[in-house]
Amino acid sequence: MLRFEEDIYRTKGGGCLDMTVHRSIYENREYYVCLPASYMYGDKHYPVVYVQDGDRLFPILEELLNTDAAGLPEHIIVGVVPQNRGDDYTPWPAPAVMDGAPAFGGLGDQYLQFLANGLKPHIDAGYRTLPGPLDTALIGVSLGGLISLYAIYRQDCFGCAVSISGSLWYPGFVSFMQSSIPRNADTRVLFLSGRGEGAGDPPPLRHSLKCLRRAHLILEKQIPHNVPIIWDDGGHMDNLRLRFEKGLQWTLLRSRTAFQQTF
Repeated sequence: MLRFEEDIYRTKGGGCLDMTVHRSIYENREYYVCLPASYMYGDKHYPVVYVQDGDRLFPILEELLNTDAAGLPEHIIVGVVPQNRGDDYTPWPAPAVMDGAPAFGGLGDQYLQFLANGLKPHIDAGYRTLPGPLDTALIGVSLGGLISLYAIYRQDCFGCAVSISGSLWYPGFVSFMQSSIPRNADTRVLFLSGRGEGAGDPPPLRHSLKCLRRAHLILEKQIPHNVPIIWDDGGHMDNLRLRFEKGLQWTLLRSRTAFQQTF
């Protein structure tokens, strides 16, 4: 079971991975910092992964840590809790896509400014991080995957973006990518998706796979690294533990060659 503040939780698998979880608030936003066990016993600095939907992170993280497959390089995870994900995780306003749902607020730029100019400097000052772009990643699911990808076009401090079942169907987003340039020329991007994304959904959600493929082609032309897509047979939000695990491994192994050897 996860325990917060100064408590430590441990894997049940063969590789003993302990983490300490701190819960805090910065600029009226709640966030969690997960520190590896070795953090308390040395002066090593660690890469940082910023995870959208920090309040939803822990059931997935606990399951991940309770498996032998959790042999990840040590790192710091910062789980950020949205105030309103339909506002924070969308780049511009858009109508609701389902009856009875609220419209999207489009406050993504303000949220990314908070991450890049507020929370990240705060974390870098308070913890032993590796602060450079190649050691600073974003991971998100659904709308969280959308804002993680949007971030590479708006901020230069994030050198890796992982979009898990990202909402790339969002009105105007693929066209925005086509007419924009990532802020960091050495950016790396990973997509994870199910082949059943959007099946049976109303437009524009039913176009999820088409938008993903278009976004992939655009990025392959914009950045010098290959842009992998990891597929599975699930639908939207399926297999999240496995997708999250692979996303973490990719951000921390850094090299696409090492990534291919791992999978």
